Amino acid sequence: MKDSVARRFLLDLVRLFGFVLFGALGFMLVEHWNFLDSLFMTVITLTTVGYGETHPLSTAGKVYTIVLILIGAGVVLSVISDMVEIFLRFNLGARRMQHTISKLKNHQIVCGYGRTGQEVISHFNQNKIAFVLIEVDPERSKLAADAGHLVLNGDASSDEVLMQAQIQSASGIVCALDDDTANTFIALSAKGLNEKIKIVSRAANPGTEAKMRRAGASMVISPYVICGKRMATAVTHPLVTQFLDVVMATPEYDLRMEQVRLGKPSKLIGQALKDANIKQTSGAMILAVNQNGKLISNPSPDLIFQDGDDLIALGTEQQLNKLVELSGIRI
Repeated sequence: MKDSVARRFLLDLVRLFGFVLFGALGFMLVEHWNFLDSLFMTVITLTTVGYGETHPLSTAGKVYTIVLILIGAGVVLSVISDMVEIFLRFNLGARRMQHTISKLKNHQIVCGYGRTGQEVISHFNQNKIAFVLIEVDPERSKLAADAGHLVLNGDASSDEVLMQAQIQSASGIVCALDDDTANTFIALSAKGLNEKIKIVSRAANPGTEAKMRRAGASMVISPYVICGKRMATAVTHPLVTQFLDVVMATPEYDLRMEQVRLGKPSKLIGQALKDANIKQTSGAMILAVNQNGKLISNPSPDLIFQDGDDLIALGTEQQLNKLVELSGIRI
């Protein structure tokens, strides 16, 4: 982003000095002056300083000067206006974005605007989850900023950059870089700045998973492993794959899975699954329950809900919203 602004500013300087040089060469041809006198005449003409110390102009020189003033005024005004716009947009835009980022609470931090990072951001946008992106590449940072995302151009493993992303108040961070070493360093830095933050990291090499977990990652995902499993499932259980791809990932189908946490205000706490009537009340289906750190799939009807349980439910957005009203806060 900074490089793009610098190139634009440099282009304006080239236009300005190029036109001044063009004007000086014109005086050299018309009035047969030396380069210094011609350059001096061009500068004071474009800046409208005056002609008190210049050589007298011939008729052709006067005509040329009139043309130079008429054309030069537009060029100089255009260049100066563009430079002022660059300065204001760069400084005010950066300050406005940093001010917005400084107000974020319980947000997500996405590291990397590659294909993985873009998919994560797309999901966050669809679910209206607040996030800030950290990208070290200036061109990708500009693309993300142009797309309307909150972006910090810098190294995500730097404590200073993470602090600018308000990591102290963030609820999670996604390490989506294609470099396992960089993701490990980010996880280590993030955990040191916020012990409670949830870290999800991408791992290209399965052997680095243990290191990432030791660095603080709560979940490590290998895209190659997931891709292999999905391809195998597509062969052995094609209908299951079709259901997940078409129903869960297609906007036409308002059906998705959600994670809901039970809180103390919830009336479900202390009730058995069979007595809670969740399906009849909300329409959502309970697929699993995370209770005391243990994930219970296809829970028994006699399961007693406890404070802090995480429910994995399937349903439409309306059904899931009703479940949230029954059970607590969605995370």
